[in-house]
Amino acid sequence: MLMRTRSMAILALVAAVLGGAATSASASTASHATVTTVVSGLDNPRDLVFSHGRLYVAEAGHGGTAACFSDPELGKACVGFTSKITRVDIAHGRVHRIARGFVSIASPDGTGATGVDGISASDGRLVGIITGSALSIPHGLLPASVEARAKRQLGRLVVLSDDGRRFAGNVGNRDFVWSGNHPNLVPGQFPDANPYGVLAAGRSSWVVDAGSNTLDRVSPGGHVRVVRFIPNPPASDAVPTCVDRGPDGALYIGELTGGGNAPGASTVWRYDPKQDRLSKWATGLTAVTGCGFGKHGRFYATEFSTNGLDQAAPGTGAVVLVPAHSTKPTTIVGGLNFPGGFAAGHDGSLYVSDWSILPANTGGGPTGSVIRITLHS
Repeated sequence: MLMRTRSMAILALVAAVLGGAATSASASTASHATVTTVVSGLDNPRDLVFSHGRLYVAEAGHGGTAACFSDPELGKACVGFTSKITRVDIAHGRVHRIARGFVSIASPDGTGATGVDGISASDGRLVGIITGSALSIPHGLLPASVEARAKRQLGRLVVLSDDGRRFAGNVGNRDFVWSGNHPNLVPGQFPDANPYGVLAAGRSSWVVDAGSNTLDRVSPGGHVRVVRFIPNPPASDAVPTCVDRGPDGALYIGELTGGGNAPGASTVWRYDPKQDRLSKWATGLTAVTGCGFGKHGRFYATEFSTNGLDQAAPGTGAVVLVPAHSTKPTTIVGGLNFPGGFAAGHDGSLYVSDWSILPANTGGGPTGSVIRITLHS
């Protein structure tokens, strides 16, 4: 069987939440915000980033037909190479798939996929992170050709530049080994690896791993160093999902938190690289899947569901403003449907992936989309 990973556990939860057909819900906005759909028909869209004025989105794909496997906890999951990185034409509502063929694992109907989940940009490069670890797949579970191709990608950075694309930094394997050497940090769940969020910083990259619960740094040469373990919440583990650099040069990390945590259990952590210091920066958030800084240095987060992960449902997601040292965020937009990644435009608008756990083809139901939140003074 496939060894249990945080990403696959979430995949199973999502399948249970959707229960087949998903119903649409309308966003509820504050009086100073307007929500519009930029584009739909996306394939499990996750993180977003602006680069040179253009918006890019990581699409985790919809699994595929290359191979399927069964797991006692998960049921059936299928592997394909349908994950991609996409440029969004905001003005005309069109998409341009600029890189395809990345490994994707999903339920048979394509929901809750894992693939390229995080994306960032720096120095003319787009940097994505592919969820998973080659070490989590026992030899022989998949057909040899599929296994070899998947293992070359799982847990690695994918770098797109004028020179083409390349894979770098085996974050997944490094974190899988590290967590196996520290089993008491999250009893009963390690080893685990699910590198999920990435921040490109010059030629280096920072990665948060939602399985090993670590902040990692990847050197320009691809060496992976585990920098910090993100402490556990009241139940289960932190499940860090996003990271961004603040105006002060520190890193700010949002967390989903594992099952069993009540609403309000998520923390925003601040990591100061110069002092090697990790501290709580804000509390009272719920099931954070994306985060980042917008205009005037304001920090925003997407909440997958304000009910908490265990009771997640369509129409319960939100985008919140998080003041420094606050114990409760301010809701900017509620009523969203499993929102995922976050990016801030130069004009002050906020962009979020909605229906982030649905494929492009649902037989007529909702599909992955990107929404724009326009803030009015």
